[in-house]
Amino acid sequence: MLGHERRTKVLAKLTNARCELEDALSLSIPVARYDPVVIPEPARNRLSAMIAELKGVVRHIEGSQ
Repeated sequence: MLGHERRTKVLAKLTNARCELEDALSLSIPVARYDPVVIPEPARNRLSAMIAELKGVVRHIEGSQ
C-alpha cells in the first residue's frame, strides 16, 4: 500500500472514531429534566477531551504532509 493511501485510511479511521464519540456524547446528554443519566458528567467530560485530542491528532497528521 502506498504511503498516501495508508495515510488517507488512517485519517478516515480517526475521523470516524471522532464522529462516533461525538454521537455517543450527544446521545448521552439528558434533554429533559427527568431524562435518565446514561453517562455521568465526569465521563462525558473525558469523552469531550478525547474528541478534542483526536481532532488535534488529525490536524497534526494532515499538517505533516
